Amino acid sequence: MAAGGAVAVAPECRLLPYALHKWSSFSSTYLPENILVDKPNDQSSRWSSESNYPPQYLILKLERPAIVQNITFGKYEKTHVCNLKKFKVFGGMNEENMTELLSSGLKNDYNKETFTLKHKIDEQMFPCRFIKIVPLLSWGPSFNFSIWYVELSGIDDPDIVQPCLNWYSKYREQEAIRLCLKHFRQHNYTEAFESLQKKTKIALEHPMLTDMHDKLVLKGDFDACEELIEKAVNGKKLRNLY
Repeated sequence: MAAGGAVAVAPECRLLPYALHKWSSFSSTYLPENILVDKPNDQSSRWSSESNYPPQYLILKLERPAIVQNITFGKYEKTHVCNLKKFKVFGGMNEENMTELLSSGLKNDYNKETFTLKHKIDEQMFPCRFIKIVPLLSWGPSFNFSIWYVELSGIDDPDIVQPCLNWYSKYREQEAIRLCLKHFRQHNYTEAFESLQKKTKIALEHPMLTDMHDKLVLKGDFDACEELIEKAVNGKKLRNLY
């Protein structure tokens, strides 16, 4: 419930306009731009890769950052050997740093298929500006890849997207710091590790794991490690009983 007893309204999921940004290849007149138009009765209205040799891909650029929740693939009106039996979808705010959003495949039929994309990290929505579709296998194993039509849907309301973008930027910064902390500790750069952790106040891991690293790696105290593991196991049992 929202303030004042009003029912909270879910953000509207709408079609997200995009343009073709980059592509690996195309053959003949089967241009990447063909996927912008849904013509299931037109055999030539598709993108077709020049080969099935990886990597083959299409990169779509949204008009503005959005929470991309779904992707829909249109198809030809008949089964086709170039339909994607396996593919992956990646997304991110820039094309150099993308997260895997989906790994799936299309049925070899004429029906549109809609897939839900990963759009949350730790229950927090994150935005994308670029979507990358990577074909992996066609229904005819020796044939090139074809995509007939692609539709993206989600939330592009700036009032919703901007706070998500702010959170995502902070999340990526924290993850980068954790990677640095991990590197410093693995290479025994103790002063750098302690200085960065003190400055950022970011924990590398659960305190019990840090304690385990201290006892096992730094001190070689196996008895203390066994006690710590027993404590963790007993604690879990107690929580389960509770």
